[in-house]
Amino acid sequence: MREGAASFVVFDRMQPGDLFAIERQPSQARLLGAEIDAVQWDEADALAAQPVAWTARHGGRIVAVFGVAEQFAGKHGVAWAVLAQGLGTAHLAVSRKAAEVVRTSGLNRVDLIARAAQTPFHLKGEAGLRWALDAKRASAECRWARMLGFAPGHVLHGYGAACETHVLFEWFGGGHG
Repeated sequence: MREGAASFVVFDRMQPGDLFAIERQPSQARLLGAEIDAVQWDEADALAAQPVAWTARHGGRIVAVFGVAEQFAGKHGVAWAVLAQGLGTAHLAVSRKAAEVVRTSGLNRVDLIARAAQTPFHLKGEAGLRWALDAKRASAECRWARMLGFAPGHVLHGYGAACETHVLFEWFGGGHG
């Protein structure tokens, strides 16, 4: 299945090799908490087999791979994306498609975990979110999550293999409650 989009960005179902072929941005070293270089072919195959898994190409070059890894089939998933170095003019089309696939996923809940500004450990709850998402220090990943329609939920101190601060963003579909 092939879909065209504005700015001549073409979206195809993700193939496992796309995850290894993308020339990713330096900030895209991890995928769902794992070093991308450590991701095995069977893991890439599992992501590509998910109901929501897309590759974006601009001028024949892979500029993004993204999707939703379902944790509970048809109910809950975790959004993920790897963006290419020099995404440039394809950014808007990729962002629109990513937001669309979350909205139309049919899932009740989709989480997105974004690297954030290092937040003082004593700041919890709303105070921690205000710090991490302040306009002066909000990471590009957090700004993108909000652009896609996700709402900030929680600061995750010391998260992942590198023990960094992240923000858990949430999106709720029509079937939650």
